[in-house]
Amino acid sequence: MPTIKDIAKEAGVAQGTVSNVLNGRGNVSSDKIILVEQACAKLGYTMNQRAKTLRQGSSKLLAAIIPNAHDRRYTDFFLSFKNYAESSGYSVRLYFSNDLLAEEEVQLQTIRSEMTAGIATFSSCTKDGRNIYDEIGIPKQDVVFVERNPFDSPFYIGFDYAKAGLELAEKLTSKKCSRILLITETLDYSSQNEFYLAFSAALKAKNCILHHVQTDSQHCYTHFLQVLNDLEPVDAVVLTNYHLAENFSNVSKTFYPHLHSPIYTISPLFTIPSVGCKKYELNYRLMGRCAAEQLIKRKENKRSEIQPMILHNDGMRNWLSKIPGSTCKRLTILTLDSPTARIMENMARIYTDATGIEIKVAICSYDGIHEILSDLGNTDAYDVIRLDHTWLSWFGEHIFAPLSELTSSSAEQLFEPFIPGLVPQYTSVNGVAYAFPETPSAQLLFYRKDLFENTVLQRLYKEQYKEELAPPQDFEHFNRIARFFTRRFNEHSPTTYGTTLTLGNSGVAATEYLTRYFSHSHDLFDANGNLLLNTDIAIQSMKELIEAKDYSPKRYNSWWRESAREFAAGDTAMSIIFSNYASEMMDSDSVIINKIGYTYLPGQNSLLGGGCIGVSKNSQNKTEAFDFIKWICSEEITTAMTLLGSVSPCEKTYSNYEVLDTYPWLGLSHKCIAQSKINRIPPQKATCFDERRFLSILGMAVNTVYNDTATPQDALIYAIQSYNRTMK
Repeated sequence: MPTIKDIAKEAGVAQGTVSNVLNGRGNVSSDKIILVEQACAKLGYTMNQRAKTLRQGSSKLLAAIIPNAHDRRYTDFFLSFKNYAESSGYSVRLYFSNDLLAEEEVQLQTIRSEMTAGIATFSSCTKDGRNIYDEIGIPKQDVVFVERNPFDSPFYIGFDYAKAGLELAEKLTSKKCSRILLITETLDYSSQNEFYLAFSAALKAKNCILHHVQTDSQHCYTHFLQVLNDLEPVDAVVLTNYHLAENFSNVSKTFYPHLHSPIYTISPLFTIPSVGCKKYELNYRLMGRCAAEQLIKRKENKRSEIQPMILHNDGMRNWLSKIPGSTCKRLTILTLDSPTARIMENMARIYTDATGIEIKVAICSYDGIHEILSDLGNTDAYDVIRLDHTWLSWFGEHIFAPLSELTSSSAEQLFEPFIPGLVPQYTSVNGVAYAFPETPSAQLLFYRKDLFENTVLQRLYKEQYKEELAPPQDFEHFNRIARFFTRRFNEHSPTTYGTTLTLGNSGVAATEYLTRYFSHSHDLFDANGNLLLNTDIAIQSMKELIEAKDYSPKRYNSWWRESAREFAAGDTAMSIIFSNYASEMMDSDSVIINKIGYTYLPGQNSLLGGGCIGVSKNSQNKTEAFDFIKWICSEEITTAMTLLGSVSPCEKTYSNYEVLDTYPWLGLSHKCIAQSKINRIPPQKATCFDERRFLSILGMAVNTVYNDTATPQDALIYAIQSYNRTMK
């Protein structure tokens, strides 16, 4: 291994300079950083992290001990544990115990030698057995016991296993099941024992017959065959973990295909619908996040309650709520083209399988759907209509049936699951509810995290602009950074362009302008309905947009999907994208996966986008159309659609860490929706404003300035005159 002295000699710099570079200290010029990095690469030097930790006297390293990697609850836990820890600046190491105390003890010795900051463990210790954590000298506050709590530790995270046992027992007795087979892991584990005691007591109270078997993943196949050989027929089989349930189902189907007892199981949370066992779901991803969060809080001396944390049971979620019988054979959905439209087509197959109702999805362009809605008249061609939420005030009363005519439930009851802040702008016109929010989204700034954290680029930027390279807080700095990452202006830039622009039709161009405008102001109109475009802020916003032309490809993007894909191609440093299109960055041909940073828009005042969905007032199938809307907007379905690349209106989706681990920016989008303060409609026209026509006027002004045929001030004055003449 080359030494610091060897690297210094190769690079032609002092040893102190090498040390500063290797330890990430920022007091070295960009030229010398490049020399040191080149020398390290040539000599094959890698940092000894263990030695670095010993020098520092502490580590930012967490450990997770799980029994195995083939049980989904453990992988769900670990993925979320790891993602949260790494996002907080910690590293994570994974250890396997195979549910063997001796193996767990060996792993603990290794963990202790690594000076690990904290441990999350599915421990194989038992209440009456050895406490190997005390024996090895692991401080109590450095350990979180998860699911199993052998020593009644206050540092524990689990679910309400007694409640799970009681609710599953109630489910079975409601189904008239009287003979039940229960298969658990060893009752020495606290979670298994709590479940068993509650489950067996509830069945005993109903005079049910319970046959109980204990097993583990190593011996389950043998035990399953023994049970199936000897057991009399049962009404249901219950297992306390999903991996055992899968194995039992396979054995049963292979060797005893004539047995058809339903299988119920405790299961990790399934975001995408799946067939097979009936699942009582527990959110192990949430458990992983909470475990990492607790350990980090303790390490950093932040307040953390010293008491067990019992997480909410999701329980038996229902993918298809009770839908009344119907003679309707087909529903037709008119929808704006978007990622959600394609996902809706696939999800609708589940609805068709359950109801027999064919779902026809008619997908139209932005301009095309506006033309259809403008000339809809009395046609009953469409049962359900999904449109841009900004069109609701203009079209809502003319195309949608009021929700009050479709249900006896109040608007408050219907909208209770949704994100606060979506009502009324995604739902109502003039105080009347017409639609459900479906895909609320917010603009976010996406950037190349790997480039912003590159030591050489950070130093180059600081040398040039006398400030740190960081995501911009305003559009002046946005343009400065975009220029820095445009190779035409900086030969050291690793990207050709600093940013993307989305300027397709006039409405899209207007949105790109308003993105800048609302970073400076909340109001586009004054109290008298006057358009505030002849102001310093309005002119500055136009200039900020036009300057970005120099830092983006000559051929601008026509829609946000294209901007997301351009950013994913890896030759652009930043891009402003609505969150419902951001999943396009994660396509299989993306070169920036794991390199994406995201933050608030400059000015922290995002435009909101996305659609709402309602029942056509001309539909001949209003009841069935409303049932479909309730289903497609339910938490279970919208969360599944979000994992497939859409976005959800439901608050609960944003605590699903399978979704957030896949698309981590959705948590920020959720915050932006609540924080957005934008008044883009004149007060006098709040209940009936032709948003598309207005954006066309404003977009024309943007295009004339972009094409250098008018000054910002002249173009904006003309936009005011055009608005006053045709819309005011």
